[in-house]
Amino acid sequence: MNKTGTLWSRDYIFLMIANFFLFFGDNLLLPVIPVYIKQNGAYNFQIGIVTAVFFATSILMRMFTGRASARLGKKALLILAVSVFALVMLGYYLFAGLIMILVLRLVQGLSFGASTTLYGSTAADIIPYERMGEGIGYFGLGMTIAAALGPFLGAAAVSLTNYKWVFLVAALLVMITIPLSFFIKADNHRIPVKKKVDIKDFLSDFIEPTAFYPSVFILLIGLSMGGIYTYVVLFGKEMSINNISVYFLVLSSMEFLVRMFCGKLYDKKGLNYIVVPGAIAGVIGCVVIANAANLAMVSISAAFCGIAFGMIFPAMQASAMKSAKPERRVAANATIYNFLDIGMALGPLLFGAVAQLSGYADTFMLSSSVFVVMLVILAAAAIIKRKKKVASQN
Repeated sequence: MNKTGTLWSRDYIFLMIANFFLFFGDNLLLPVIPVYIKQNGAYNFQIGIVTAVFFATSILMRMFTGRASARLGKKALLILAVSVFALVMLGYYLFAGLIMILVLRLVQGLSFGASTTLYGSTAADIIPYERMGEGIGYFGLGMTIAAALGPFLGAAAVSLTNYKWVFLVAALLVMITIPLSFFIKADNHRIPVKKKVDIKDFLSDFIEPTAFYPSVFILLIGLSMGGIYTYVVLFGKEMSINNISVYFLVLSSMEFLVRMFCGKLYDKKGLNYIVVPGAIAGVIGCVVIANAANLAMVSISAAFCGIAFGMIFPAMQASAMKSAKPERRVAANATIYNFLDIGMALGPLLFGAVAQLSGYADTFMLSSSVFVVMLVILAAAAIIKRKKKVASQN
């Protein structure tokens, strides 16, 4: 834990840069892989399966990341994970068959699950407690920029006749994280771990109880993001909307701007001041894209969705980090990303089935219900809290 109050340390900056390149390489391929496998004969539901496999194995790996880092050391496991992540990207360049892509996504999901968990928990360890919202918000800016440049450039690339070179670029971007990770002063001590693990210990690696409430919101964010990110490029092709890649640029630019001030606002005002307007923005964004017929409407939708993602995700992540004990931050961060990946896995499957039956517009309209559910949960939580307060006063 950082007790000096200094946020912008060398380790924090290196972590931000490394995290940025990890997500840049990953996000670059988000719009590419669905188009890549569809051009090789896959259906919408099969595209959803390929996407789901990646996130399912990420979740699986996070169950064991805490114990694996205790055995190998944080830094050693992190360098191994990002190295595997980069190497798998070279496989996409070599293989185009559906089965092989499934295998590659499976392996890459394992490495992604470990990498994101360790980067996030290491950042939380060095951020001053009283500046956790601000620190997590800024830390996520790299992810936000990656989420802008990656899908934007990936979506632009698939409009070209030959775009397989994108896989090589993605691999190179991730390789940059390897030397950066060497210079990060992460805890690399090996800790004795019980050989026999009971069900309680196993579940404690998967879910940190203090992070459960914010993680529910993260799961809902994942559902919406999974559906939109997977099918928006195909929606643009269907509607003959040129330059659909602008969607990702506008979304992430707005998310970047929102993150610049929402962390400090969270530290001063609390969770609901951030999440309520974020959820309302999400509803508007999904409804607009469901009715979009041109690039202007797509851009308006992207702006509102960017506000939603930029407000809700960092606020909930900061809430989880502040609630967890320092020694449970790996588990808390794993919980956050597990729930995100559950949503990102189920989103393409659910919305892919809807797209197969009734089209992409209904898919995006259904996505708006995710943010309505958030508002219902917040209202219910406020009512319960008020009743408990009244009961304690009587």
